[in-house]
Amino acid sequence: MSRRAWISATLVLTTEVVLYAGYANYGAQFHFWLHGLFGGALGLAALTVVRAIPGHGSGRASPWESGFLGHLYSALPDLLFLGFGVLHVLWMDVFAFHITLHFIPAPLYTMLAVFVLTLAAYGLVMTRRRWSAVAALAVAAAIVVIALAFAAPIPHSVQQIRDHPGLSLLCPVPTHR
Repeated sequence: MSRRAWISATLVLTTEVVLYAGYANYGAQFHFWLHGLFGGALGLAALTVVRAIPGHGSGRASPWESGFLGHLYSALPDLLFLGFGVLHVLWMDVFAFHITLHFIPAPLYTMLAVFVLTLAAYGLVMTRRRWSAVAALAVAAAIVVIALAFAAPIPHSVQQIRDHPGLSLLCPVPTHR
């Protein structure tokens, strides 16, 4: 492994550990994994598409870096909250369905499946099985579209969040009395 690859992997892993600690500080590990898996899948999918284009088979971007950048993109609203106290609002769905993703069926299992498929697609494209990689990405995209189609309605009040089965565990809202 090259020196650049070691430095890249070390920086990515260190930053991910810091991010996880920030989420854990709020008891929000669920969000770390949800946005990490989907963001990582987005980054890997983008890299896979680039590598699938004839003449673009090699490059300096690594799957570590691409997945990490995808994670940062997907988690940007959380980073704004953790760093600056910016509350979440619906427009933040432009960051990889940041809000709606919480309401899809079995969000962590679904995003794990999507991540594994994009990881497989990357492996396939790197072994010159371009059309198999495209098929794996198509299945991953179909899973995301179907999951989003079956997403539960987004709560519009704190009381709806408290009343939502399971959501109150994932997004604890303090009670002020």
